Amino acid sequence: MKNKSLPYVSWNDYIERELKDPRFRAAYEAAGERIEAAYAITVMRHKKRMTQKEMAKRLKISQSAVARIEQGGQNLTIETLSKIAALFGKKVKIKFV
Repeated sequence: MKNKSLPYVSWNDYIERELKDPRFRAAYEAAGERIEAAYAITVMRHKKRMTQKEMAKRLKISQSAVARIEQGGQNLTIETLSKIAALFGKKVKIKFV
């Protein structure tokens, strides 16, 4: 079953709203890259109108693992990121700045 179209919220609008919460701000600053990756994965899944269950089946992981990934609560390996990227026709690019 496909998700209905969900409203798109830009990353900047989302962060601006959420950073007003001091607990969110502390967690965001501690895990910024993981949260950015989680959001990007969630956006890609929504754009494909794919459920977490469908994504999990294609990646051969549990739906709860997909939920943890999208919540930023999963520390992802490069291998896992590459599998997720391939699912959406993307590649992972890592850059040190």
